[in-house]
Amino acid sequence: MRKICLFILVLFLTGCSGYKPIFSTKDVNFFIDQIIITDNDKISYKIKKKLKPYSSENINKTKINLNINSSKEVKIIAKDNKGDAFMFNLIISSSIEILSNNIVEKKYKFNEKFTFKNQSNKFELEQYKRSLEDELIDKIFEKLILNLRLIK
Repeated sequence: MRKICLFILVLFLTGCSGYKPIFSTKDVNFFIDQIIITDNDKISYKIKKKLKPYSSENINKTKINLNINSSKEVKIIAKDNKGDAFMFNLIISSSIEILSNNIVEKKYKFNEKFTFKNQSNKFELEQYKRSLEDELIDKIFEKLILNLRLIK
C-alpha cells in the first residue's frame, strides 16, 4: 500500500514541472516605450510603476506607447439611523489607450469596485481603503497585461 501511495505521489509531483508564471516579462511580444499620464493622479502613477519591468527595449518586440487616465471614487451606499455612513463603494476606473505615431490604435476601459463597511477607528479605515485601492489597481494591471499580450 505504501509503494502505491509513494508512486502516485511521485507521479503527481513530476507532472507539475511545467509551471510558468503568467506575468513574466520574458515571453511577451511587446515593450512599453512611453507612458503618458493625462491627469495627475496617484492611481495612474501606481499603474505606471507596475509597468516598469515591461519597458526594456528589444528589437524583436513591438513598441507600445500608453496613455493612462484613472480615477477613484468613494460612494456612500448605505446610512444608519443617525444618518452616518454605514457602507461604502470604492470604484477605480482606468482608461488606457495604445498609441502608435500619436494615433489611438486600441482603447481599454477597466472598472473595479469593492463594497466595505464603515469602521469606528478612522485611521484603520483609511489604511483599509489604501489596501483595497492597491488590490484593485493590481486587478486592473493584470487585466491590462493580459490584453497587451494579445496585441500583435
